Parts: sequence; C-alpha cells; structure tokens
Amino acid sequence: MATSSDTVQAIHRLFSKHRTGGWLWTGVGAAFATRILVTSATEGFSNAGGTVVGTAVLGGIPAGIGIGKLSRFNEGTEDQVVAMYQKTKLLPSNIKRRLKRKYFAG
Repeated sequence: MATSSDTVQAIHRLFSKHRTGGWLWTGVGAAFATRILVTSATEGFSNAGGTVVGTAVLGGIPAGIGIGKLSRFNEGTEDQVVAMYQKTKLLPSNIKRRLKRKYFAG
C-alpha cells in the first residue's frame, strides 16, 4: 500500500514522463515537417498538394499528439492534482487510471 508521499511522487513522475513524451512527439513532428518542406523546396517538386499532405500527415499528426500531451500534463494541472490529492486523498479518474506501479518508489 502506498503512502501519501509515495503517491505524490508517483504523480510527479507520471506528469514528468508525459511531458517528456510530449516534447519528443512535438520535436519529431516538427523535424519531419521541416524535412519535407526543405526537401520539397530544394528538390523543386511541383506537387504542392503532396507536400501539404505529407507535411500534415508525417509532421502534423506527431506534433499534434505532442502538443496534446503537453497541454494535458502541464505543471499547472500537476499542481492542481497534487493539491487536490493532499486535501481530499482522491485522484481524478484519468490520473488514477494512468498511475502504474512503475511510478511508485521501490
């Protein structure tokens, strides 16, 4: 059984991991989008529609996933969850569902 401080540390680890993932997804999406646009511009491809679709699919989707993670697991939300847990000993269902054993110490 986890103590209150273990649960707070697990919440911090959960949010930190998801923020890191958010930055990675955003970075990968931005890198793909940049690569596609630069290649299209330097190679002189005339298919603008294909460039737009490629950029949106290979760059936009990963970047969108990353931005979504960054917005859902921001530090303000983390502070609210921790404060609510310390006050009521209750967690929102979406956080409770995501807290796995690996986030707890030892």
